[in-house]
Amino acid sequence: MGYRYNTPEMKKAAEAVIDIIEKEVELKEYYLSGLQHVYRVDGQYLLILRYSKNKDGHFYFSVPPEFLNNLSIKHLVLICEDSAHVIVLPSSQLNDLLEDVEPGTKGWTLDVYDKEGWEMKIVKTEKVLYIDNYVNDYDLIFSRSTALLGKSALLLICKDKPGVLRDVAGMIAKHGGNITYTQQFIFAKGQNEGKSSLYIEVENVKDIDDLVVALEKMGVVESVTLHPPMERIFGSRVIIIGGGAQVAQVAVGAISEADRHNLRGERISVDTIPLVGEDNLADAVEAVKRLHRAQILVLAGSIMGGRISEEVQKLHDEGMPVISLNMAGSVPDVADLVVTDPIQAGTFAVMHVAKTAVFDIDRVRGKKF
Repeated sequence: MGYRYNTPEMKKAAEAVIDIIEKEVELKEYYLSGLQHVYRVDGQYLLILRYSKNKDGHFYFSVPPEFLNNLSIKHLVLICEDSAHVIVLPSSQLNDLLEDVEPGTKGWTLDVYDKEGWEMKIVKTEKVLYIDNYVNDYDLIFSRSTALLGKSALLLICKDKPGVLRDVAGMIAKHGGNITYTQQFIFAKGQNEGKSSLYIEVENVKDIDDLVVALEKMGVVESVTLHPPMERIFGSRVIIIGGGAQVAQVAVGAISEADRHNLRGERISVDTIPLVGEDNLADAVEAVKRLHRAQILVLAGSIMGGRISEEVQKLHDEGMPVISLNMAGSVPDVADLVVTDPIQAGTFAVMHVAKTAVFDIDRVRGKKF
């Protein structure tokens, strides 16, 4: 593709970093408007290489506006003069840092320096990100999450007719892909009213770009857009069901704790529904096992039992942990964990899900707090 290298030193350092990465994953040069040194990783997502020389202990990197909120870009690789000092930064971290900072005519300038630990500052602001953990952490590129390795998502706008899902699935199979999740509905309003929305998450596609081109050529498909899977955007889901006041308090604890972990690069979302009545609650509990990415359930109320307890026991067979508030009824007897404080219950739920927390519900199963 002939990307431009400004100096022989830059070319040498970039090639050394590419050699390190290519020992674990396949890189493919990729064209992205406004950006240079872009690579597709294993045919699935993008990383961008940036280089800077040492200027009195500081390294300055330019980030163009096209970078912000581009969900296909997963990593920014900052080469601090040589391949021995490389910052492998998740793009989500940088997006969070830049989103409320007005860019200059050419974007933003990042100042990276070692101040008893590596830090990164947006020039002309006071916004600082501590990046010591990201130095030479190439695992972020090729093994940060084995569950997500090689996954992509496709959103297709299709004609509403029989056989569309069959034809699309057949094309994905021809490209070596395996469908891991799909959702389909008919638009009821807007510019696509009457058309079909087909969202599909796939893994092991040999070349995602070739698949997109092939799908676009199908007569039943009107448009195709490529996205990261939902797990990379909204992540694991904490489900809270019960009475309105208790649900609200559990949500306070869960959302506060999720925010702490999401700032470190995780993705945890919190879903709530206030309900009354045994049958309504039991139906909701039963439905949790059908929710995509649901990881844990918190039951928040003053009294729950009967059918609700029966559905909680069925959730155990699905491997879904359940936290209950300390309430009347039989639900606390069948829950994995009983917690009196609703805010603490929400905090425990998120800590169980979070990869960056030291908490395992299995170690305290059956206890009351």
